[in-house]
Amino acid sequence: MQARHYVPQLAEVIFDENKKASRENYINFKGFTIGNALMDYDTDQNGMFDYAWDHAVISDGVYKSIKANCNFSKENQNTGCYDAIEKYYDVYHIIDMYSLYSPTCPEGNPSAKSSLMTRSKTDSKKSLSSLDIWRRIPAGYDPCLENYATAYFNRRDVQKALHANVTKISRPWALCNYDVNLEWNDSARSVLPIIRKLVDGGLRIWVFSGDTDGRVPVIATRYTLNKLGLKIKEDWNPWYNQKEVGGWTIVYDGLSFLTVRGAGHQVPTFAPERSLQMIYHFLANKKLPSVPF
Repeated sequence: MQARHYVPQLAEVIFDENKKASRENYINFKGFTIGNALMDYDTDQNGMFDYAWDHAVISDGVYKSIKANCNFSKENQNTGCYDAIEKYYDVYHIIDMYSLYSPTCPEGNPSAKSSLMTRSKTDSKKSLSSLDIWRRIPAGYDPCLENYATAYFNRRDVQKALHANVTKISRPWALCNYDVNLEWNDSARSVLPIIRKLVDGGLRIWVFSGDTDGRVPVIATRYTLNKLGLKIKEDWNPWYNQKEVGGWTIVYDGLSFLTVRGAGHQVPTFAPERSLQMIYHFLANKKLPSVPF
């Protein structure tokens, strides 16, 4: 999610420095692409809850309570808003927020917190078998991927090779470290002014969104891009990956938005072939196919 923070800001630095750079220091910078990026807190948060209700994740009551009590254009929310959001997050303890329709990591695996796949205590032993886990995991996606990364980056030999944890912090490495989050305040509430500046500067910008991501959902990104007020050049059209619809696209004046059908938050993990096609076309400055091939 923080690509929305680093990529546009780094792009802005390169864009500004290029204006005064010597020929030998000039970077031939043409554009950038970001996926499922949290670009504006107000629209992104509203879109996150709208998506959850629209996809039958939360009840009418929870949704109405969020809408009645929360105002995401403000930094702080009231108690009623926090209580409603807690009920919203309860649902994501039992399904994968980052890929709505994917299985969760079975209980018994390292770091697994919950799973709809494990039906009872006696059945949990069965879910530990490699064959059983293999059968439950769709091709191209492993819901336990986070666990493997956590185990790998906590190995002493890996940390030594990366020159990491040289201060010998006592706690283990974690994919999302909330202690760091509490101390980190260098996060703009919106990068839309930067994106607008770079659009006006002529950079090529593609924003893409896996359409089964519940954390930075496609609805949120559409709300966010609408806030830019860019003129539409080519409205909502399908793009194709061979014979199948790969997603949908809208071309604005200076920016393109694409969805990737059936992909969660980490789009290449869920749709590697479609992702490669998308990046190839971006680098070649070509439109994605609008008809089957």
